[in-house]
Amino acid sequence: MSFEFGQPSFLVLLSLLPVWWWWVQPKGLAGLLTAHGEPAEALALRGWRARTLETLPSAMRLTALGFLILALCQPRIVRILEEPVTEGVGIAFAIDLSTSMWAEDMAERTTRLQAAKATVLRFLENREDDVGLVSFAGESLIRLPVTHDTYVVEMAVDEMEVGLLTDGTDIAGAIAAGAGLLRNAPHTSKVLILVTDGAHNKAGIIPAVAARAAAAFDVKVYPIAIGDEQGPRAAVDEMETILTQTARITGGRYFRATDVEALEAIYDEIDKLEIASEIITEHEESVPLGLWLIIGSMAFVVGANTLRGSRWGVLP
Repeated sequence: MSFEFGQPSFLVLLSLLPVWWWWVQPKGLAGLLTAHGEPAEALALRGWRARTLETLPSAMRLTALGFLILALCQPRIVRILEEPVTEGVGIAFAIDLSTSMWAEDMAERTTRLQAAKATVLRFLENREDDVGLVSFAGESLIRLPVTHDTYVVEMAVDEMEVGLLTDGTDIAGAIAAGAGLLRNAPHTSKVLILVTDGAHNKAGIIPAVAARAAAAFDVKVYPIAIGDEQGPRAAVDEMETILTQTARITGGRYFRATDVEALEAIYDEIDKLEIASEIITEHEESVPLGLWLIIGSMAFVVGANTLRGSRWGVLP
């Protein structure tokens, strides 16, 4: 807590108060009529009482002027209040919608896409994050800008289906789109969770370059390879190499899930890694004192006039 003036330049007016005091003081007693006799003697005050009553009205007016000058300076008491605020994580999900996501190998009659969508919604149940959504196959599409509206996020995730995009696996495009969503997000921690079941097979930008761009925006990528290992071993190795490299470049971690339980365990691990942070925000609160000074000034003026009009305001 501190005290300060909003307009300290008016303090210079205080230097005029001694001049005013000198001006209002009596300069002589020529022509002054005084009462004599026993009645006057009975009412007369002497010594320090007389001097006090003589100077008190002027002193009260002087104080009133000082209060008015201080009121012009806009005095106030300033308090800095600290408030802890929980800051969520900026999260973007990039979900693979290629035709291979129809494979029912995560659980009985559960496709890879169904498992991916269910675990995303479960992951977000107990979190207070801003969430964006990217879908990709042979091309990438931003389905949902970063939002805090959980209902909109749930609807967007539920409506993701295979066949909405050209078939293929554009991992680089998904990383670039997710990083673009989070680029200007006002969060200390920004995370892209990428779920795919295939190797990058799209011409153009390569995943390593997209990963470096994401790292430049302080976006960590958590790639998740989903489903049983199918197809040529070389393709599987290539996918794992790309995803591992992406995680290393951005400071994230690579995971692999072959069933729903493993996928849920991965999200539980990410939930522990990306906890909401608490930041201390400061805001200033000021209490103006000018009104109280004006009220005090009026009280001194009234007191001075009352004293001047009393029986002691006339010298006997």
